[in-house]
Amino acid sequence: MKATVFRFDPSADASPYYKDYQIEIDPTRHVTVMALLEMIADRMDGTLSFYSHSACLHGICGRCIVKVNGKPCLACQTVLDGSDIVIDPIRFDVVKDLVVRNG
Repeated sequence: MKATVFRFDPSADASPYYKDYQIEIDPTRHVTVMALLEMIADRMDGTLSFYSHSACLHGICGRCIVKVNGKPCLACQTVLDGSDIVIDPIRFDVVKDLVVRNG
C-alpha cells in the first residue's frame, strides 16, 4: 500500500510537503495506523515524528489523533484495510510532522 504522510519541520523546512511510502502490510492482520507509522519510522524513515507512547492501543488519551483520508481518527485504534491512505496532522500548529501543539 502507499501511505502519503504530511511532513513539516518548521526549523528546517520552508513549507509543508507530503512524502509517499510504499509498504507491504497483510490486510488479514490487525494493522493500525500507529503500527504503520512505527513501521515507516523503524524501517524506512527514522526522521518521521508522531505521537507514540507506552499507553497507546487503549484509545483513551487522544494524543495520537490524526486525519486519515481527511477524517479524524485515533492512530492506535484505526485498523488499515490495505488501501492507500493520506495521513495529516489534526491541526496545523505543527511542532514537527504529525506532532501538534497541545491546546
